[in-house]
Amino acid sequence: NPSTLSWATDQSVSLGRSLKITKTTTGDSSAWVSENMVDYWSERHYKNVDMKIGAWVKTQGVNTSPTADSLRWYIAYTFYDSAGVLIGQTKLPIDQSVATSTGFVADTNAVGQTVLPKDSWKTIITFVAGKNATGTVWADNFILYGRGGAWAGQNWNSGVGVPTGWLYWLPPNGGNDGLLGSGFENTRVTTEAAHSGLNSLKFDLPFNRQTGDAFVGTKRMLLNSLGASVNAGDVLRISVWIKASNLVPDSAAKYPTTWAVGFTPGFWKGNGNNDGFNNVPGYPQDLQFVFPPVTSFDWTQYYIDVTVPSDPTTKALDLRLHPYARFTGTIYFDDLTVQVIGTTTSAGNDKNGLPKTYDLSANYPNPFNPSTNIKFALPVEGRFALVIYNVLGQRVRTVAQGIRSAGEYTVQWDGRNDVGEVVQTGVYFYRLETNSMALVRKMLFLK
Repeated sequence: NPSTLSWATDQSVSLGRSLKITKTTTGDSSAWVSENMVDYWSERHYKNVDMKIGAWVKTQGVNTSPTADSLRWYIAYTFYDSAGVLIGQTKLPIDQSVATSTGFVADTNAVGQTVLPKDSWKTIITFVAGKNATGTVWADNFILYGRGGAWAGQNWNSGVGVPTGWLYWLPPNGGNDGLLGSGFENTRVTTEAAHSGLNSLKFDLPFNRQTGDAFVGTKRMLLNSLGASVNAGDVLRISVWIKASNLVPDSAAKYPTTWAVGFTPGFWKGNGNNDGFNNVPGYPQDLQFVFPPVTSFDWTQYYIDVTVPSDPTTKALDLRLHPYARFTGTIYFDDLTVQVIGTTTSAGNDKNGLPKTYDLSANYPNPFNPSTNIKFALPVEGRFALVIYNVLGQRVRTVAQGIRSAGEYTVQWDGRNDVGEVVQTGVYFYRLETNSMALVRKMLFLK
């Protein structure tokens, strides 16, 4: 076998993995070839934008001073239009002036080198060892973004650190520019802990990290891929097992919507590469867990029930495992599942008319002035709180709290804070909190 290709853990820039080619003999080329890298945020890569493209590479024992293409290592970006016709290719030779590099080196194109005359609806990245090239090369953190702040489109899963079907979005710029830092360097698939199997997803976020949301999420999946027909009004139970340490209960109490961990489910109108950000209105939606007031806990299952929207365009679902803007600490996620547990009729109420799931309905009216009604449901007797927050995550008003029996309730918020002052015009969040979960929705107050 002339070469070995691996999803390697021995070297990486970020997320704990890289693509590796080890080639010991000549006579045939070797390559990693991507799927279509146009996906998720935008439906295409844009024309007339000066794109910066490339990857971070590390070499060890490669052949030096190549005199023919067959001796060269390179990264290539190949672009195709909406009809599948080739637009062009940018080939980036990997440095072979020395046999072994000093760490990872950014291998990128020149200013003005890659400006597409047409939009690319299919972009393929290849990492290639020529047929007579030898040595070992690692490639990581593939780059595609517009220079000077121009929007070039999104590069799907450019960090190669999570398995097929997953992507990440991590500050400072989502990783699309090949840079991951500001406290997110230790986000990775790890063998340090697992609820089942050998691996889990780890976020290790220090106290002085950059403020900002992050997630590792699934690709969009068609709802009918969940194993049964899924329809509007069906209730999906999303659950995950979590292990946590280095928690800060005081911060969790002060910033419950931003010092938090949870799910962000998104419902979409399709799951194709070129669908772009075709979200169903109202989604993605941030939903937070309520952790116990402790600094650590062992593997615990957390779940949130969501209802499939009635919007007839709803075709697909994605899920983000999500530490929010202020969260610090160490979190391991494992065994994510999505189950259909019934319809809003069957799951919403039992034979005695009591709710079977927690629910927080859209407030009405919305936008509102001077007051709005908020309806929520509790499936079991227990302690709860319904709290209003502003966009900074600061508590504005506790509308209701205490212990209530299972049932459906409606409360009214009069647009005032805890000291009786009318709040400013703007977006506010209302959050149903219990000992086991939290649900959040947003509303608009207009003076």
